[in-house]
Amino acid sequence: MSRAIPLIALRTFVEVCRVGSMKRAADHLCVSPAAISQQIKGLEDQFGKRLFERDAKGIQLTSSGRSLLDELSDTFNVIEKAWSGAALKQPRQTRLVISTTSTIASSWLIPALGEFNERCPTIEISIQICSGLSDLKHGHVDISIQREMAANPDNHAARLWSSYLIPVCSPDLLAKRSNIESPQDCLTYPLLQSTECNHWKVWMNAFGMGHRKIIQGSSYGDESLLISAACAGQGIALVSNIFAYEALRTKRLVQVMNSTGELKFDYFVYCAKERREEWAIVEFMKWAVQQAGKTAVSHLQEMDGAHRVA
Repeated sequence: MSRAIPLIALRTFVEVCRVGSMKRAADHLCVSPAAISQQIKGLEDQFGKRLFERDAKGIQLTSSGRSLLDELSDTFNVIEKAWSGAALKQPRQTRLVISTTSTIASSWLIPALGEFNERCPTIEISIQICSGLSDLKHGHVDISIQREMAANPDNHAARLWSSYLIPVCSPDLLAKRSNIESPQDCLTYPLLQSTECNHWKVWMNAFGMGHRKIIQGSSYGDESLLISAACAGQGIALVSNIFAYEALRTKRLVQVMNSTGELKFDYFVYCAKERREEWAIVEFMKWAVQQAGKTAVSHLQEMDGAHRVA
């Protein structure tokens, strides 16, 4: 008998015994029935004994074949279990392209991303800045984080948070000027503008001041720039309570009034509906929803503490 171990032939022999047919074994092993027959014949030649009896009913194990199977079955079970376990433990390296606005990226996503990297070290994140919802079905973007968009049947969405626009400014600017005790008092300050939408007009209408003249401040195309301008003392900005959270927490900004004027926006994380069960997308969206919940709770606690102090 050859001293070389015919592992392929032995594996073939075990599979034939398990399924009871050379043809079915060929299907399971993705080879031809002729290849199976050749492996079994070669094994019998090396073993020096017949392993199967062939008859009209098919194949039956001989006593020698039964003895060999008894010796091999547990061994191959152990090998298969070890291989399956090792394969499952292999890190699944993958890359997700996240599309979002500059404000969401700088004010929320990037500061929190370290926690996601620790939680899912095999998922590489690439962030791209985009002011609208990307084509998630046909484009190269995997996930988009945006303000609520029009419903799209091709997309799956999970809500992150509701955000209110609040008036904020630098505490230094507030110390130099008159106190703000009512919405009308804001009109004595420069009002920083967004080039995307005239939120101040909506805010003023909510308080019955749509006819009042304002001191026009500088205009900015991104909310993160509005926040930076307000921190620099350029005027009062109407910005998201979520995105202004860090500047409020570190006292670079103060909320000049508790009233929001009911300017509310919902934010969502989106993916293509047909990809919503992919493991990396599932992990990121689950984390994003959990992180958004933590952010909202932290903001409420911080604001509640600030109001009690005030």
